[in-house]
Amino acid sequence: MVKEIKSKSPKAKATASFDEDAVREWLIARPDFVEKNVDLFVGALLPDREVGEGVIDMQSVLVDRLRKQITDLKSLQGDFVSAARANLHTQDMVLNSVKAILAATNITHFVHILTQDLPEYLDVDVVTLCIEDGPIPLPAMTGLQRLKKGNIDKANWNDKNILMRPNAPRSKAVFGPAMDLVASDALIKLDIASLNTPAMLAIGSRQIGHFHAEQATDLLSFLATCIQSSLQMWLETTEVT
Repeated sequence: MVKEIKSKSPKAKATASFDEDAVREWLIARPDFVEKNVDLFVGALLPDREVGEGVIDMQSVLVDRLRKQITDLKSLQGDFVSAARANLHTQDMVLNSVKAILAATNITHFVHILTQDLPEYLDVDVVTLCIEDGPIPLPAMTGLQRLKKGNIDKANWNDKNILMRPNAPRSKAVFGPAMDLVASDALIKLDIASLNTPAMLAIGSRQIGHFHAEQATDLLSFLATCIQSSLQMWLETTEVT
């Protein structure tokens, strides 16, 4: 009689091949798995255990504390990743804005790009160029706001050149007909020697809290430097009447 040989099922074969050495090799080849799943190893290495009545299990206390620390670290890591992505997105917006500014062909085109195109690049609702009355006459241009002498210094700058306000007061002088669109704003002083008068860039958003004091301002400062340098160049090369 021929002895019947039963073949192992696929599940049995998979179980047999999934031995300790295979697991070890798999983990060595994927070191990031351990880093991402530390909580699994904490539970495996330090399991719960029974203790007598009235006995404090210090191991369980330490394990619980370690698990909480791991959870907190994962949350912190997620916050860092989100912040890095947001910063990268802001950096891209500012760089695209600078590219657009550098493409201007004359001072009128420059102001148009600044006030009509930059809102889209910066994901805001309105951008204006505010210049106080001074000795240099400037033609009327959309987005160019002429302010009375001393108006810029009335803002609470706190010895800084950039002011971020989560709740901005409505100002027709600063935002003109777009004042009703602005709930939060960023004001940036510009140092333009050829104007012989104070100037600033005003950026407004309809979203309350879009700008706030805790935000980093290095990218906005870089944008302001590019804007004031470009405007200085156009004032020097253009006969303004």
